[in-house]
Amino acid sequence: MFSSLISLLLCILAGIICIRAKIINDEGISAFTEILLKIGLPCTIFVTMLRPFTAELLADSLLILAIFAVIHFYGLALGFLTSKLLRATPSEKSIWTFGIAFGNIGYMGFPIINAVFGEEALIFTTMANISFNILVFSIGVRLMTPQNGNYTKGDWHKLFITPVMIATILGIVCFIFSIRIPEPITEGIRFMASITTPVSMLLIGALLGKSGIRSLFAGWKAYCVLVIKQLVLPLTVLVAIEPIVHNHTVLSVIVLLSAMPSAAITAIFAQKYHMDPEAASRLVFTSTVLSLITVPVITIFL
Repeated sequence: MFSSLISLLLCILAGIICIRAKIINDEGISAFTEILLKIGLPCTIFVTMLRPFTAELLADSLLILAIFAVIHFYGLALGFLTSKLLRATPSEKSIWTFGIAFGNIGYMGFPIINAVFGEEALIFTTMANISFNILVFSIGVRLMTPQNGNYTKGDWHKLFITPVMIATILGIVCFIFSIRIPEPITEGIRFMASITTPVSMLLIGALLGKSGIRSLFAGWKAYCVLVIKQLVLPLTVLVAIEPIVHNHTVLSVIVLLSAMPSAAITAIFAQKYHMDPEAASRLVFTSTVLSLITVPVITIFL
């Protein structure tokens, strides 16, 4: 677990070096953003769903899907409340609420769950990721575009016609009907999926590097936000679901995933929708550093 977190931080450091050394510029950051949203993430989601179907696995997976939908809405409520108490600016409100509601399930959840529980538990991470993707590319996008008019009530259907959502639907169909994809195609998708984690961390590092080394860490208000995100949220989730989830592996996966640091896509969306990407990157970076302490602490309660 610890080694996985260190590896991600090293990728962020590489991004900082690239932007400071002018290896990556603003055009490169925009290109990386599009590559992640239209190639890396869709391939990652689709390939993790290519596994044999069983009724028991489906039941546990649907339970996690439902629970994580509730957890995300709970995170949104905590985010709005925290932002109000801290008297956040409009951009801070969007970034902080997004950062609390959506954890790094995809980029960090998979390697950590794999390290702790093995490959058998990755299907549960995938189902949590489905809930994440449905909400982050609908409510999450709306949260990051509160005033700019990019999405109106008549345009909500467009949020679901994205590469990520299409990959999610295709992946569910392949899982339920046990559709086998030819191995060369599967391997090609896996190759493209493998870029997601390093490129996303490089992008965060590049955005951080633009703001200067002294401003890498967020202010005290952001630390309050992260305490809510990485300690209060997972511990209250544990108390709430322990009486109803009797499979210890499923319980542990849910709690650990809810304890993940703020999602890297917080910074990616902030860049895409012009919502103070430097502040969002500082939040993600600080959250990732703190997770070296908070994630192991959460495991004590499992």
